[in-house]
Amino acid sequence: MNFKKLNLSPETEKNLEACGYKAPTSIQEKVIPLIFAGKDIIGQSQTGTGKTAAFIIPALEKLTAISKPQVLVLAPTRELALQVSEETKKLSQHTNLRTLAIYGGDDIEKQLRKLREGVDIIVGTPGRIADHLKRKSLQVSGLKILILDEADEMINKGFLEEIEKIIKQLPQERQTLLFSATISPQIEDFSQKYLKSPVRVVAEKKTLQEGIIEQYYLEIPSFQKGHVLANFLHFNKPDLTIIFTNTKKKVDELKEILTREKFLVSHIHGDLSQAQRTRIFNQFRSKKIPLLIATDVAARGLDISGISYVINYDFPQTSEYYTHRIGRTGRAGASGKAITFISSQKEKWQLMNIIKQTGSKIELFNLPSKEEIYQKKMDELIKEINDFIETKKEEKETNELNDLVKKHGEKVVLNSLFALLLKPKIKFLKERSEPEPKKFENSYNRSRTFHRKKNTTTRWTRSRER
Repeated sequence: MNFKKLNLSPETEKNLEACGYKAPTSIQEKVIPLIFAGKDIIGQSQTGTGKTAAFIIPALEKLTAISKPQVLVLAPTRELALQVSEETKKLSQHTNLRTLAIYGGDDIEKQLRKLREGVDIIVGTPGRIADHLKRKSLQVSGLKILILDEADEMINKGFLEEIEKIIKQLPQERQTLLFSATISPQIEDFSQKYLKSPVRVVAEKKTLQEGIIEQYYLEIPSFQKGHVLANFLHFNKPDLTIIFTNTKKKVDELKEILTREKFLVSHIHGDLSQAQRTRIFNQFRSKKIPLLIATDVAARGLDISGISYVINYDFPQTSEYYTHRIGRTGRAGASGKAITFISSQKEKWQLMNIIKQTGSKIELFNLPSKEEIYQKKMDELIKEINDFIETKKEEKETNELNDLVKKHGEKVVLNSLFALLLKPKIKFLKERSEPEPKKFENSYNRSRTFHRKKNTTTRWTRSRER
């Protein structure tokens, strides 16, 4: 199916083409006609399925620019609000529709000024939207569509009370669209309360994009994770890498470790202001900083192409977090790799559960040996010397070098110079022993079965994928 069959306006088709959209995804194909028909929607869709465009495209098609709020999109984080806002602006080019992102940490006077100037679409976090409603700076009497993006995450973050306060101020006659990675009992109760005869739509599970995102695990003691991560980064020198931890404290600790190792690294967590976050994201996006350490706040709404590695330094707290984290790579058809560190038996079982839920293949990651690292660094140095010789053919000889050759011989001098040049490239190789991963299985078949009998030991039956 292509977008032409959805009967979109020429402006929208032009914008879709300019944004790189070629054909609708599963969620877009299912949801867009229903939104055109005025139905309330419960869309179960995870990251990477194209859900943002699924609700933005038909919403834009239903609007006429009047510079008054007609669509309200609620998102759990500032990052996601910004992402949805930017996507909306791209898809509404060549129209007079105005979009505004409203979130905490941004200049409220600037937001007030933009609201006075008039907007048609508002994307924001529940807290700041509720604040503007309380100030009466946001008028929603003419609102036509309410969209709840990542509703499960908003509820998990404790925004339910604020969302309900917002909804009570909206017109009863409106269309409500709810999107969530999971449909929990709370989501079910919320939907029954605020949606009218909603149609449930489930997107095909293509979020892990096997073949595009290669997934690996690495068993390693906790106390050696920092050392192994540094060695990995020295060896691979990836262009853009996101490293996820579970706490702000661990983000700060890991940043200190990698800074000591002379890496150019930045970090992001909930204590940073929006201005700081925006600056860091822009530096990362432009590759001025190739390494970003983050808590899961960055997994929601971070859309940067060209990320080559996602590293789960700390094991994700849920399978949904795992999906959202690794979804930062392998975007827009590009390939990427995700590596998850495992440091306990509990995390091993959690990994098995993720494999069972997603049906993915997660293979053992083989760390390079010291000998392999040494050889690679030596090859790099030889290339640098060759490149230097080819570009500096007219370099003058020095008397000092000639004196060294006369005293020690050409071979000894060359070997000594080579060793001196190689030394800083391999200084990160510590003398302490490298951890040996336990090879519990390279991958697990999704058909594993769990057997439990009364008064008997719990055991797993595992089968290797062929």
